[in-house]
Amino acid sequence: MTTRRDFLKTGAALAALCAVPNGFTACSSTPKEKAIGVQLYSVREELQKDFDGTMKALAEIGYKRFESYGYRDGKFFGKTPKEMKQYMRDLGGQMTGSHTGLPLLGEGEQTEQWDSWKKNVDDTAELGCKWIVQASYPARQIQQISDVKRLADQFNRCGEIAQAAGLRFAFHNHVDEFRILENEVPFDVMLNHTEKGLVAFQIDTAQMVYGGYACDDYVKRYPGRFANWHLKDANPDGEGSTEFGKGLVDFEALFAVADMAVLEDYYVEQERYNMTPLEALKYDFDFLMHAPYVKW
Repeated sequence: MTTRRDFLKTGAALAALCAVPNGFTACSSTPKEKAIGVQLYSVREELQKDFDGTMKALAEIGYKRFESYGYRDGKFFGKTPKEMKQYMRDLGGQMTGSHTGLPLLGEGEQTEQWDSWKKNVDDTAELGCKWIVQASYPARQIQQISDVKRLADQFNRCGEIAQAAGLRFAFHNHVDEFRILENEVPFDVMLNHTEKGLVAFQIDTAQMVYGGYACDDYVKRYPGRFANWHLKDANPDGEGSTEFGKGLVDFEALFAVADMAVLEDYYVEQERYNMTPLEALKYDFDFLMHAPYVKW
């Protein structure tokens, strides 16, 4: 799998080859390929109608890194981890991450829950993923800050189990985490009470903006915690997402702090569209390909 380091090495090598004595470059230092991933929830209805056709269409757009969702009964979109891994290989891509929704904040040891989590982790590792991402926040169960701290403790345990299987664990934010509770921001509490080596945070750019915060400001406040991004533009009407560059998210400011974030992977996600979903995902892909501030 091509990593961020590989992309940077390629860029450095290309710059060296292209350099000429007059200080200009003989060719563009922009890589021909960028590490643009896609969250498959963006085409959830299309996948239900025509899984193979939709996956091939995404690959034809240029996506090679995919993030799954909806893991159930040991399968990803009805395929075993081994079957899906081969399917992705035949497609010319890789499932680099998977969203999941582990029920959290139950009382007691919850042995069955943790056994289920370990099975999920093992299957995700067999699929060949790098990331397993908790995609839900139990807002209804969060009544006080002590609940948030207990959730953070559970995230640390999730991270330990994931790490033992060779995976990275991350939490994906929505809006509820930014609503003030007992004079504190729950999202900050989670960041401050989780272990940096065990828990990363996957920024959902639109949801963070809807929560009232600039994404780059959070990266500056918590450097090294946001190694994984969901790129989603926030619709100006305050609901859902839109095509890149049409909304409220300052992508240029965010990519300017990519090194501070220690960014490793990023995924396009769009849930509302002004065109067909596949057309929108091509629009977003092209936006990132042509954005000079997106270096890899």
